[in-house]
Amino acid sequence: MIYKLSNDAGKEEIEQEFGIPFRYPNLYTPNPIINGFHEINLSVVTMEEPNLISLAIWGLMPQNFKEDWHIFQDNANTLNVKVSELEDIDWMKESFEQRRCLIIVTGFYTHLLENGNTCSFYIHQANNRPFYLAGTYNRLDDGFLCTALMVDKTDTFLTKYHNISNLCPVIIPKAMAMDWLNQKATPSELEEIIQKPKDVKLKAKRLSNEFFLNHITSDTQHLPLITNSQD
Repeated sequence: MIYKLSNDAGKEEIEQEFGIPFRYPNLYTPNPIINGFHEINLSVVTMEEPNLISLAIWGLMPQNFKEDWHIFQDNANTLNVKVSELEDIDWMKESFEQRRCLIIVTGFYTHLLENGNTCSFYIHQANNRPFYLAGTYNRLDDGFLCTALMVDKTDTFLTKYHNISNLCPVIIPKAMAMDWLNQKATPSELEEIIQKPKDVKLKAKRLSNEFFLNHITSDTQHLPLITNSQD
């Protein structure tokens, strides 16, 4: 499972990369360490508004849910949703079928068990540009959006840097973005997008033990607490 993301790209960089504007540009702030255990927003592109970048609370809740985020997350951690859950849990299945989204990040953090200790890695594109992760979303009773990160089995590359679990985010290349948001997409077409090998070049940077404690910026150009960089 993945509970920390990064999106330290500027507003203009994101809009230029994906060719669409923010709905509320003044509300966006770059954040190098997005901790899902705090109530926090992610930048998303939704099926309803594929030509705008919206904000959504990280942590999926049922459509038209009325209670507080903390109440629901205390009972059910839905920062991540497995592909199997989207098929078996009714309210999640409806969200997957009717309300898919693209979550904008510059990277995510993984964790590896090694010689009785854990070490952390920052996973990002080799070109350091923002990219899309697969998500699903709902609209709450107050009108706000909430979202979850879709996770599936780790691939060969990510297995080298993440064995705390065997699940990692599903990356959606820009070329497949509109296919993912297509309201007429069939379950088999969506499954193909999820399972198809992604033409996205990733790199992993090993972090020092003090990285998260000190909340050091994860600027992919000059990480001060990186121990080494790996392809």
